[in-house]
Amino acid sequence: MANKTYIIYLFILLAFSSSELKASDWKMLVDLKGRWQFTVGDDPEWARPETDTHDWDFIDAPKAWEHYYEGYNGYAWYRKKFGLTELPKTKMVHLFLGFIDDVDEVFINGQKVGQTGGFFPNYETAYDKERHYLVPVSLLSNSENTIVIRVYDEGREGGILRADKFGLYSDLDQDRMVVDLSGMWKFSTDNFGQMNSPQTSDEQWNEIYVPMNWESQGYADYNGTAWYRKRFALPESLKGEELYLVLGKIDDYDEVYLNGHEIGSVEELDGYSRFQRNNAWSLYRIYKIPSNYLRSKNLLSVQVEDVFEFGGIYEGPVGIMKAEDIQGFRERTRWQEQNSGWNSFFQELIRLFD
Repeated sequence: MANKTYIIYLFILLAFSSSELKASDWKMLVDLKGRWQFTVGDDPEWARPETDTHDWDFIDAPKAWEHYYEGYNGYAWYRKKFGLTELPKTKMVHLFLGFIDDVDEVFINGQKVGQTGGFFPNYETAYDKERHYLVPVSLLSNSENTIVIRVYDEGREGGILRADKFGLYSDLDQDRMVVDLSGMWKFSTDNFGQMNSPQTSDEQWNEIYVPMNWESQGYADYNGTAWYRKRFALPESLKGEELYLVLGKIDDYDEVYLNGHEIGSVEELDGYSRFQRNNAWSLYRIYKIPSNYLRSKNLLSVQVEDVFEFGGIYEGPVGIMKAEDIQGFRERTRWQEQNSGWNSFFQELIRLFD
């Protein structure tokens, strides 16, 4: 099996690696590959940075823990300290942890930043889902930080198995936004009419990180319609400029409103086809903003319909970009849109032969 896996990986690298580099614009901040502290068992106190771990073992990640604990199934915890030489200027950074078998819960400096799958009593495996979480920059220190991962494995291989990107990353395209809309948004799964209207109160709505799927933020297994809201101020320097709203990728369908006026939907994008509606999740949302709809203070409302699996505004960048920058962004993302189906296919092949 190992030889087959190697051949598949090699084929992907030869066929797609050069284009993939053009399709994304990530800057690695912290490489988390290598030695981690590790212990079996389960104790919620282990999420705290000050936990005494002098008797924990060390294992490598990403790598199935069976290489060290043969035949072990159940709960285990990973722990690692890392530093940052410089904090990025964006509000959020991205944490990539690859594929974890079966369920995980992640803490940074004692604060939970995400979960995929469900622990008992509502167990749900997520062995085939790639982990991608947002981390607020305000949570990080440029000296020492602690990341802790709680994992439950039901059977066969367990733990942090494999990863392409494995660490903290900054999205350089997010840096190019003249208005950064990533971070905390208002969120509701209710639909009581006029949800896009500025007159409709959102004081009782919950909050959610964007971009990040809603399943990782307390809405596991939710399929259906939800509403996002974000308020932002328009800098005086941008008034009169030709501007575009970038909402990254959304699973599956969206309608977007600015101050109550519809400004776009996935059905209007060039790559969308009503005969192949299942490609909507892979398209970057880029909508031109009518200048007459903009105010000094604005309300952005996004209706999202998710059909199955992950849902929501799940991948960035998210913000407002000038017209002079939008063409370059389109070119960087076009390959990724066209080949998203192949990427999913090869990930499934790797999983089957691994």
